[in-house]
Amino acid sequence: MSSDYPESAGDYILDAYAVICYLEDETGAEKVAELLQKAREKLIKLLLTWVNLDEVYYRVYRRNGEIEAKKVLETVKKWPVEFLVGDEELTLAAAKVKALHLLSYADAFAIGAALQYKATVVTGDPEIKEASNKLGFPLLWLK
Repeated sequence: MSSDYPESAGDYILDAYAVICYLEDETGAEKVAELLQKAREKLIKLLLTWVNLDEVYYRVYRRNGEIEAKKVLETVKKWPVEFLVGDEELTLAAAKVKALHLLSYADAFAIGAALQYKATVVTGDPEIKEASNKLGFPLLWLK
């Protein structure tokens, strides 16, 4: 991988921003595409919480309707990604992050997962970047 990737992190957490960035071919999509390829080759592990995928689903639903949202959901479910369920440990980690930082609940889940799995968050969301500076988890910035 290029030097943009933290060398110490083998796992990456995709947040909703990263998923939408890739699907809509926005700035940073090439970095997400590279991560997806590395995950297919089993060189890295990509993780995505169901809460973050829910955020993608409702954003697409609002903008383009239910049929398009379902298509996006089925597309992402085929990616080489491990989907994380909000079990007690992850949910409480997210709740702690949310209690201490001004960000969305879904962002708190991405951060909670990053802290739990010692993983790098893939995003372009400024609220997550600010939390990264405060909490010290690695970040792959897409902008």
